[in-house]
Amino acid sequence: MSADLEDYKQLQSSISELRTRLHDVNEKKEEWFKKKEDLKKEINDLIKDIKEIKSEKDKKNIELHELKKQRDNYNDQVQELISKIKKINKEKVKSVKKYNVKVDPSRIQEKINELEKKVEIEVNFEKEKKLMLEINKLKKTYGETSEIKEIADKASGIDKEIKEARKKADEFHKKIQGIIKDSTYDNFMDLSNKITELKKVQEDAFQKFIDHKNEYSKLNMELKTRLDEVNLFKDEINKNKDLQKQLHNDKQRRMLKEQSKQVEEKIKSKKKLTTEDILKFQGSEE
Repeated sequence: MSADLEDYKQLQSSISELRTRLHDVNEKKEEWFKKKEDLKKEINDLIKDIKEIKSEKDKKNIELHELKKQRDNYNDQVQELISKIKKINKEKVKSVKKYNVKVDPSRIQEKINELEKKVEIEVNFEKEKKLMLEINKLKKTYGETSEIKEIADKASGIDKEIKEARKKADEFHKKIQGIIKDSTYDNFMDLSNKITELKKVQEDAFQKFIDHKNEYSKLNMELKTRLDEVNLFKDEINKNKDLQKQLHNDKQRRMLKEQSKQVEEKIKSKKKLTTEDILKFQGSEE
């Protein structure tokens, strides 16, 4: 009978130990589950951020494409205009040789204008006459070089167009550089790398959760088996008065031993003992 009682006590101890382990494993299981869920939320938030960045990046790519198109159009215009002005300059060289002109036609017109202003204010007739002769001479020369003047005017107009087209191309190029230097791309890559790292941590947390869940299920099954065994013991105890008495006495001894331990702790810590404490201590020594 004592052997049966010892088995019962060992079984109870085993159940107590299993419940402690079950509690610890369950806590760890819940911790890993919470970590997995927290990481899941963090990853989802980062994915949301990266989607917003991608949407912004896509818009900027469209803008970048349009800006490059505009810049290239102006650069093409510059090249076309340069080809035109080269042809016109060749025509100008031919005309200069044809009329043996050594003075720029535009400079002739400027000189004529200067002399005409002098004529307006000149009071000396002889000097005015000389100025008029010079003006007529220049006008004749200018007339002979009108073809050159026309070519020069065309070249000047095209030169202005080239400068304007280059200016526009530079403006679009600066805008392109501003978009390219934007930190959006770096942020996109940083978030992508962070998501990849967090997913690995999440996978590890999920695996640990699964391991603890499996361990919890295993311990729970073991506890159920032990509880079934203890119920069988209880049925046997209920039928056996001697065994019931032994269990009762054993329980009393353990209770008195615990009470005695509490009183001893009070004595060691020099706390005041109550009458109840003294009775408990005496009862444990009997």
